[in-house]
Amino acid sequence: MHVQIVSVAPVVPFEAIPHAGGQYFLRHLRALRALGHEITVVAPATADNRAAAALTVAEFASVLVDIPAPPRGFRRVVAVLDRQQQRFFPVRPVRRLRKAFASSAELHALFFTADVVEFQWTEMGWLGRGVTTRARRVVFAHDVLLQSAERFLGASAGRWHPRALVARCRLTTVRRDERRVYAEADTVLVFSGKDAAIVQRASRSAEVRVVRPPLAEALPAPAVSPPLRGSILFVGAFDRSVNADAALWIMREIAPRVQRRHPDARFVFAGAHPTVEMRDEAEGRPGTLLVTGRVESLEPYYAGAAVALIPLRAGAGVKFKTVDAMVRGIPIVSTTIGVEGIVDDTLSVFAIADDAAALAEAVSAALDDLPAARLQAEAVRRIAVEEFSADRFLLTLAGIYGPFNAPVER
Repeated sequence: MHVQIVSVAPVVPFEAIPHAGGQYFLRHLRALRALGHEITVVAPATADNRAAAALTVAEFASVLVDIPAPPRGFRRVVAVLDRQQQRFFPVRPVRRLRKAFASSAELHALFFTADVVEFQWTEMGWLGRGVTTRARRVVFAHDVLLQSAERFLGASAGRWHPRALVARCRLTTVRRDERRVYAEADTVLVFSGKDAAIVQRASRSAEVRVVRPPLAEALPAPAVSPPLRGSILFVGAFDRSVNADAALWIMREIAPRVQRRHPDARFVFAGAHPTVEMRDEAEGRPGTLLVTGRVESLEPYYAGAAVALIPLRAGAGVKFKTVDAMVRGIPIVSTTIGVEGIVDDTLSVFAIADDAAALAEAVSAALDDLPAARLQAEAVRRIAVEEFSADRFLLTLAGIYGPFNAPVER
């Protein structure tokens, strides 16, 4: 049957969107269209979203909500208040956005006539509170914020340190607000069984379904330029602090240890918005560290990688960069956080370690015998491409949103 779906999100996704969540969102919308559903994306009317809406008009409709700008003399003050609100109440979008969405007659009409209203990312689910609709409500928790808040508190020094006080306050609001968002949803979607357990801990009444992202689509075989061949690769959007932190950790503590055994090792940091600190480190060691900035395609970098290094020390949710390397048969060295929700009885990586010395030793071991490391990675790849296949993804969405032109499981 034909289902009208309204998808509320912070972004309108497009082909070259420079972050993994947006790339998943685009695949998600295209899969729903393949199932025969009609899609309308609702997002804030930013310049980027306007441009993206123009690029995707043939695929789905977009409704962009204008967010009033603060009065000219108060913009800096409002920006500070917005940052503080997001610091203490990360589940809630900023007040100006909430007010604009709540007062939009066009949105209320869309919600009232939709069959399904889905909220991409937990934070957008807050916008659905108090909305009158007959539609089924779905919240897609890309990252379960409760885990991030618990980790933030765990990393805080001293019970009465200001950072610890902020962390406790943040954890309290996240527990309360996530519980409200999930309790009011008919279904909560997550990327892993690990995240499903955290959602159910946050809200015992929530109905939770696991959707494995379709990251094992047909992969091209691009040419690899010599500077990339045999590199140690870290991929990320570096305006996210967890990725920037990991990159600097590699540069300052892990790479020097690897080079003691493998002097020619080259580390590549591929992704948009590298920080000033990252660029400064790379400029000081041009033969060892390569920072790309935004690239049209990551495929040449994956094709040239000897090892994928994923030393994340914070964050939550399934790390798409780990799966991307896995389905390409690249040996992976990661922290525990980098593989959570992915590694299980059937899927493994070359090594897991949580300190710089152990991570460097694992990368060096992979480089010592790269054919053996690739053999292990290839065995995992064959399992991963089934786990994260487009067909499996489509079948899962058909079971959640209703079938129409649904695939037949073979």
